[in-house]
Amino acid sequence: MVKLVDWSLLGLVVCASILLGIFLINRGRRKRQSADVLAVRTANGIDEGLFVRAGGIEQWISIRGEDRNNPVLLVLHGGPATSYMAFTQFFLSWERHFTVVQWDRRGVGKTFGRNGSSGSGEMTLDRIADDGADIAAFLCRHLHRDRIFLLGHSMGSMIGITLAARRPDLVDAYVGTEQIIDMASNEDLSYRIILERARACAAVQTVRKLERIGPPPYRNPRHWGVKQSAAEVVDSAYGRIAGHGLRTMLYSPSYSFKDIFDFVGGSRFSIDKLYSQWQAFDARQLGSSFKTPIFIIEGESDVMTPPELADAWLAGIDAPQKAFVPIKGGSHMVFVTAADAYLAELLARVRPLAAIRA
Repeated sequence: MVKLVDWSLLGLVVCASILLGIFLINRGRRKRQSADVLAVRTANGIDEGLFVRAGGIEQWISIRGEDRNNPVLLVLHGGPATSYMAFTQFFLSWERHFTVVQWDRRGVGKTFGRNGSSGSGEMTLDRIADDGADIAAFLCRHLHRDRIFLLGHSMGSMIGITLAARRPDLVDAYVGTEQIIDMASNEDLSYRIILERARACAAVQTVRKLERIGPPPYRNPRHWGVKQSAAEVVDSAYGRIAGHGLRTMLYSPSYSFKDIFDFVGGSRFSIDKLYSQWQAFDARQLGSSFKTPIFIIEGESDVMTPPELADAWLAGIDAPQKAFVPIKGGSHMVFVTAADAYLAELLARVRPLAAIRA
């Protein structure tokens, strides 16, 4: 009996080793294929990944584009701490027209991996916005620009609009996508819309989960996570994108296994440190007068950041130029779910301002 058990255990170990080997070989092949697709081959192109000192700590940025003379666009990722480094494929078409910069913010991704929880320093939205100013100033020096474009997506829009308000000297224009204005109002409206849609499509389990946690505010981040996950059920386009996240990281040429662990660890760390600040965010505290052009580009059917809130806010502010741009058929992550329409708006409304204000 003992020998039989030993042989069974040995068989399991051998099978597991074979499966792991197959996975690693396949992962290496897929990573090489992705690297080939993502390679920048133009004569004046740029593809750099480096740590930059911002706010007293080392923070990771990626700089990519087919022509380094193009305007610079700093993308402020969503969240809670979802680095977009692995999602370069979503921005490939942008790289013909912009030098696209991705930044793993304090407590996120490769930056969290470099510094850890003990070395991440002050974890506040104000501190992260000041970090953003340091990153923007570095990009101006490094890429020989007077100003850059900012694009804040979802949670990143909190940082983006704050940075645009504080440092218009660094910003040609600000683009808010899934722009969060008043988080309390956003979450209340989002919950009601998601619950209504879940009932309409007979998503019984999702309805039960939403009714169990009740409407926001939520002291427990896990309850908030239930609502966020429910959005993936009622918004199938967004749900498909969110569902591909881990697979994309697994086969990204930019991600080692350590990077994946750091991605997860940074997400947990950031939620722990910033959750209450996110939930209290209110862009109206920044005032109603801005010195940089502001464009809000939203998916009409977004259930996580309902566009009507940003539309109403934009109508009440002053800016050198402003526009609210709804994308028909777009949902959350509209720059992916309605990619062509989104890029067309960037090229028509935003990119020309670099030449005008240069």
